[in-house]
Amino acid sequence: MRAAVIGASSESIYGINKAKELGMEVIALDGDPKAPGLTAADKSYVVDIRDPEKVLEILDSQKPDVIIPVPIGRYLTTTGYVNDAYGLTGVSAEAARLCTDKYDFHGRLSAKGLRNCELYLVPAGETCLYANELNTVYPVVVKPRFGSGSRGVEIFDSPEALQEGFLSQLPFDEDYVIETCVPGPEFGLDGAFVDGKFKLILLRGKENTPPPYRECVGYYSINQTSDNEEFFDKLRTFMQKVGETLGFRNNLIHADIIKDSNGNPFLIETSARPSGHNLHNLFTPMASGVDEVGEFLKMAVPALGKSYSFETTISGDMMIRYFDLEKVRVNYVPTADELKDNYPIVAWNCNIRPGDILGKVTNGASIMGRGYFCIQGSSRDELIKIANDILGEFETEEV
Repeated sequence: MRAAVIGASSESIYGINKAKELGMEVIALDGDPKAPGLTAADKSYVVDIRDPEKVLEILDSQKPDVIIPVPIGRYLTTTGYVNDAYGLTGVSAEAARLCTDKYDFHGRLSAKGLRNCELYLVPAGETCLYANELNTVYPVVVKPRFGSGSRGVEIFDSPEALQEGFLSQLPFDEDYVIETCVPGPEFGLDGAFVDGKFKLILLRGKENTPPPYRECVGYYSINQTSDNEEFFDKLRTFMQKVGETLGFRNNLIHADIIKDSNGNPFLIETSARPSGHNLHNLFTPMASGVDEVGEFLKMAVPALGKSYSFETTISGDMMIRYFDLEKVRVNYVPTADELKDNYPIVAWNCNIRPGDILGKVTNGASIMGRGYFCIQGSSRDELIKIANDILGEFETEEV
């Protein structure tokens, strides 16, 4: 049996290894000959994954039984195209397109009453658009139309700020959207659709930097209790309707959610693939007991003869925190061994070295390469305090 991975970034390696553990031969495809997943696979091909027909030319001679779901942005569409071409379990081409096109995504959901906000398209090459022409409530959030993640995302709290910080810089070489910024606490979730039914694997609270960037610097696990049961129920019902509208049938998903002022979920975005940033491969299995990629592979390939389950088996308070030190020179980096004597650290990966200068955290690319740590605690407040105390063990000076 064969599995293929389309997009062989470093975040594909976990899925590649899971498929190998299940006895599958893995074929990796990427346009970058230096993509780390190419060397992790059994066979590798350098091909432009933006072109699904070129991908099919390679795969036609060794048809895969499954496409491994991995964190990927706009070209999730190629995975959907290949799934449709071979009749494989996973995201469809149309569902993938809706996940990666924020304009059409909004249009499809708002038509069903599932996304109540204003959204404006700023086409590539647009030269004359002014804030006073937009009938919107501020603040607004600006982001690229296509893809996923935090690239190019910024919040503006007034027409003047939008004009000066964004519209005055027109034209751009790609489409953007401007939409209402819904206030409220922000969450991430990991889930799956099985025969069209939504299964929540893990709800994660977010720790974000202040506006205008609001980059996530940490997640903490949230367990269902009597205090939050109503929101969990609303969230499950809401995501079921979202999945039905977008065409999710048998696939993994992750989503970014806001709890609005009425206690209802507002969907920022969702995509039919696992979450990146060391969530799907580390934090989600650790906090939920569900190895979502492994379980998907077992579901998608019945010939493996393996049972699967997306039911959570672990509960407790855990956090993954990224090293959000900003605008400093690092003089001393504590070691994992010395920290574990004083803090409940369960995972540690630090790529910071003495002498490094750390800039402002504005997006995922500006922080994820630094590493992460995971901790246990008894509450969100305790987790935040422990994380901040650990960061305080670094010796830094402002630059």
